[in-house]
Amino acid sequence: MTWLILWIVLFFILAGMRIPIALAMGIAATVVMLFTGIPQTLLASVSFGAIDQFPFLAIPFFLYAGDLMVRGGIAASIIRFTESIIGRFRGSLGATTIVASMMFGTVSGSSVATVSAIGTVMMPELLRGGYDRRYVTALVAASGFLGILIPPSVPGIIFALSAGLSVADVWISTIGAGILVGIGYIILNYFMVRETDRDHNMNPFHFDRYVKEIGHSFREAIWGLCMPLIIFGGVYGGVFTPTEAGAIACGYGIILLFIFKGGEGGIFKKYLFLTRDTAVSSAAICIIIAFAMIVGRMVVILRIPEDLINFITAYTTSPVIFLIFVNIILLIMGTFMETNTSILITAPILIPVAQSFGVNPLHFGAIMLLNLEMGMITPPFAGNLFVACRIGNIAMDKMLKPLGLFFIVLIPILLIITYVPSISLFLVNLLSR
Repeated sequence: MTWLILWIVLFFILAGMRIPIALAMGIAATVVMLFTGIPQTLLASVSFGAIDQFPFLAIPFFLYAGDLMVRGGIAASIIRFTESIIGRFRGSLGATTIVASMMFGTVSGSSVATVSAIGTVMMPELLRGGYDRRYVTALVAASGFLGILIPPSVPGIIFALSAGLSVADVWISTIGAGILVGIGYIILNYFMVRETDRDHNMNPFHFDRYVKEIGHSFREAIWGLCMPLIIFGGVYGGVFTPTEAGAIACGYGIILLFIFKGGEGGIFKKYLFLTRDTAVSSAAICIIIAFAMIVGRMVVILRIPEDLINFITAYTTSPVIFLIFVNIILLIMGTFMETNTSILITAPILIPVAQSFGVNPLHFGAIMLLNLEMGMITPPFAGNLFVACRIGNIAMDKMLKPLGLFFIVLIPILLIITYVPSISLFLVNLLSR
């Protein structure tokens, strides 16, 4: 435990000096290894071996597929399809934002990408519908992490590989949490906008016209809606692996980009810029993975999980108390660190401890991913909030009150996911039969 505390202190000191997170992890681990006599020759072999794994190819593939879908106009078609179905209900614009974020999560592996894609289209509509700008920005930011809970997701891939679990099973384990959060948001949104009818369609209802509108929007959105069918049908049908599914999603996205945007000028230039941006994002994640694995190896060699188990069990043997402790730690960590980094640091340490308390690793993954994604809307890090505030042209300090409303929904759902494991495991068990 002493060496873990030393690493944590060094890491936060270096991070506070604005040294990149990946380097801060690696430098702190190197110092601890020097003090404990662990051979430094492990640094090169461990860091290279960390990223020299076929499943990690899924990360750039899904990032690339998500970017292609955003630039190809798929987000806009999904929003129109969603609005055609629920556009007649009170609070329909807010509900459309929430449901569209869930649907876009099936084609994007990134929380921030979901905020950017849905927020760019929906924020102007929400503001014209009479919604308060602060609430709109909070709604888009909070809905964005539904794109992670609804698979596929990059954090899900990273957790699965860190825990030695099936990527497909980890993806499925978060669906229950995503649905509960989506329903909770829709209920909250309904009560938030019940005083205004400006986004409520008061025209007489005609069933044939309603069906015609859905059919028209469905024809536009069908290309994007086919993406999750290809991914999940192939993965769960045993046709290809999640990594191969990512490659197929990229190819499909490229085809759609040139079909729908091929008539625009400079399409090849836009495609090259898109490719470059995805390559930079993928490289940044790979660097984090490489250094995080050094930390992971240090943790294993120094038997830190065993020491942590002994430390915790000296105070409690209750899984209930342990999970409360874990939730508090992850909520705090999520406010200061990016999700993927947090997973890579904490998963190797906490998973063995969770298993010693009888917690299923897949259930634990759902708890961790929901926790850490809540950090994406919690200052000071709050990646989703940064993007939403930029799109909404509003200062972050004005967002605390409306964000609090969403935490009123999120905290009870987090407790339900924590203490009702069947919500996370039901689909996994059903599909594994």
